[in-house]
Amino acid sequence: MGALVLLSGFTDKDNINLKTKMNEIFFKKRFTLSYIPSITDRTLKHFKKTKTKLSEYGNFNFNYFDIDDFCDIDKIEKIFKSDVIYLSGGNAYYFLNNLRKRYLITRLRRYINNGGYIIGLCAGAIMMAKDIAAAQFGCKDIVGLSSLSSLNLVDFDFMPHWNQNNCYLEDIKKYSSKTGNTVYTCNDGDGIIVKDNKLHFYGDINMIKEGKIVIV
Repeated sequence: MGALVLLSGFTDKDNINLKTKMNEIFFKKRFTLSYIPSITDRTLKHFKKTKTKLSEYGNFNFNYFDIDDFCDIDKIEKIFKSDVIYLSGGNAYYFLNNLRKRYLITRLRRYINNGGYIIGLCAGAIMMAKDIAAAQFGCKDIVGLSSLSSLNLVDFDFMPHWNQNNCYLEDIKKYSSKTGNTVYTCNDGDGIIVKDNKLHFYGDINMIKEGKIVIV
């Protein structure tokens, strides 16, 4: 298994320890990175901003793939030949629906099990759980999904933008008690790296489990 990087959002003052660790991983060589947006980015505005930020974290050669537009088998194969796959932010429900329509769920699982790297930001990080049920806190289901099952790459739920969404604390406590799920909350600028089946926390990460909150 390669590594997973779960990010909340970029800031002007991202966690220095997170940046240092990602530099250790992603500055060893020139990494090809396939950027998959949650929704079409016609002007490439978000892609360009992400390129600028990610260039502080690693030595990347970027390729953009429009998830709403591509259906070319060769393009899809190119994604899974890259060193790193980046899953962007956006609406988690819409993103999951798009990944399913392109039959990418199983391919992404296989990719990480074969040693690939996946970086997910916001919705892209939420996608790594067994389902995206926790996305209900701060995100709307705009596509009417009948199933919320997702990539199932980690055994916890990820709650991004906690510096903005901590108003959901009591709701998430109840959610964790009801579902038995562990939820990690993450402020913008912070993150979690999962490597060799170990979790590495960078910043003020909280764990909400069985209705209780603990700083990790």
